[in-house]
Amino acid sequence: MSNVKFTDRNGCTWVLYDFRVIADERQPVPLNDFSAHGRAFESPETGTTLVYTFGQASYRTTEPNVIEGQLLFAKPLRHTRPKTDSGNDQLQVS
Repeated sequence: MSNVKFTDRNGCTWVLYDFRVIADERQPVPLNDFSAHGRAFESPETGTTLVYTFGQASYRTTEPNVIEGQLLFAKPLRHTRPKTDSGNDQLQVS
């Protein structure tokens, strides 16, 4: 898969790729693939990753105006915290 680069209006360069989620892991798929769940935008300059989640009617294309709109609605990547088993978090019913 080739990396597609996009430069936004502020001059930031983003590398984008499409992915689908299987077993809580992002797996890359070809760009514009209908099976994609979302599109990730990574900034090589800052290390920032933003994620746009596709809806039923979302455009899966690399047209600049569509990419810019998706980038506007993309949200920062959430890192999952490991679950800890601590007895202090449990509630007791009496």
